[in-house]
Amino acid sequence: MTGPLLLGIDKGTTMTKAVLFDGRTGMAVATARRPTPSFHPHPDWHEEDMDLTWAGVAAAVRNVIERSGRPASDIVGVGVSGHMGGLWALDRDGKPLGRAIAWPDGRASGLLEDWRRTGLVDKVYDICGNAPIPGIPLVLLAYMKRHAPEFFEQAAHVMLAKDFINYRLTGVMATDESDLSFFPCDIRERVISKELFELAGVPEAMKLLPPVMRTGELLGRITAEAAAATGLVVGTPVAGGAGDAVAAAIGVGALRPGQAVTVIGTSFMNNLTVDHPVLEPRGVGFLFLMPDGQWQRLMSNTGGGSLCLKWVLDTFGAAHTSSGLSDDALYARIEAEARSLPALPSGLLFHPYLNTSGMSAPRFDPAARASIFGLDASVSPMALMRSVMEGVALSMVDCYSAIDAPVTDIRLTGGGARSALWREICAAAMGRPLLTPEVEETGALGVAMLAATAIGLYPDLPAAAQALVRFGAPAEPDARLVDIYAHAFPVFRNLREQLAPLWARRAALLEADQSRI
Repeated sequence: MTGPLLLGIDKGTTMTKAVLFDGRTGMAVATARRPTPSFHPHPDWHEEDMDLTWAGVAAAVRNVIERSGRPASDIVGVGVSGHMGGLWALDRDGKPLGRAIAWPDGRASGLLEDWRRTGLVDKVYDICGNAPIPGIPLVLLAYMKRHAPEFFEQAAHVMLAKDFINYRLTGVMATDESDLSFFPCDIRERVISKELFELAGVPEAMKLLPPVMRTGELLGRITAEAAAATGLVVGTPVAGGAGDAVAAAIGVGALRPGQAVTVIGTSFMNNLTVDHPVLEPRGVGFLFLMPDGQWQRLMSNTGGGSLCLKWVLDTFGAAHTSSGLSDDALYARIEAEARSLPALPSGLLFHPYLNTSGMSAPRFDPAARASIFGLDASVSPMALMRSVMEGVALSMVDCYSAIDAPVTDIRLTGGGARSALWREICAAAMGRPLLTPEVEETGALGVAMLAATAIGLYPDLPAAAQALVRFGAPAEPDARLVDIYAHAFPVFRNLREQLAPLWARRAALLEADQSRI
């Protein structure tokens, strides 16, 4: 017997996913994906056309309903997740005020460096528990005041990505605690911080924020306009949803202190649920608000996950990419060939800091860059592929080792976790079994669970997790690999520490070269 349907929408940086879940089993009934268009009018800028983004979301929803073979009237609740950070501004008529600025945007890097030199970054961290990056709303608002002051004359509302989608679905402007925490906010009191806005020099921006809801509250219902665009039924309930990191934790049932989720996506996130604000190590990582009075300590390397594997494949894997295989067949072949190699092939060690934002955990170093240690003429592209998997796994050890709180269990998800070999390598590096959820789109499931509790399908999130979160066989650590990676980790960590001053010198050389242009 099939159950009622729950719709989870995960508005990602590069891809939007719409997933319909069975409300009794949590299994995915149908999935639809649409690319998220982005614009880069200047170096380091990353923008989105809000209307195009909404059109992509609406198309994904229409498509997933069609794929399910079920009527839209079977959908009893909707939840939305979105990438955190960025700046989504509307004018007095509720229309987009130009393009949205997405979280990877680096235009405010110089301003943030000024904050760092004057000690303002440390003051901000003490209040919010988040190491500021250029793409968070508070920093972007300060940038706009410095470089585009007319913004404050034209803007009437500022929100985050999932808030904008919710607004287009329901006509209601609001945000939730999880997105507020990366605005950022007073992380201890779980409220908007007037002091943070004053420190940033933008106290006038406080009036632009929408009301803040508890994560998972019922937000509103599908409007006639949204129904026409998406195929949903007018009046379908919509929960407030959550930021993507929090949604992913909910979607794997990491709701109790000590439960963690590692996401091998484009970014590599290691998220631990805690029952009090954990700010150590200071100035590193992020701290987000979870439902039911919990927090999430997040240690991530942006661009340190599957992006690294794709880079090796694009750069060195011409024989594979030109093979004519489908993506699934291609990655199955890569998996088999990488598995045939020994651990640490040719003694390679890979540091997964390919993103231009550098390293965000276990220490903050925007000048950090990826490195491959141990290259010689015998190294093959497939050895590099395996080395990437191992380097990401060792950075997982690096991140969890730095968190000042106990870890009882770890759930592994994200696109990279589809690889059985990568799961096994991570389990061996951590020296412990890793739980693997059956559903791949855990962020979408997390907000679908929020919708299920908002409409009363389940009394609370633990009950929803009990019914809807399912695990496959855990990834078990191989004792032989555990020993190899335990010996490799100190070398991995020591290399990172010794490279830090050279990263800084490299950045200085680049800056000097650019100044001559």
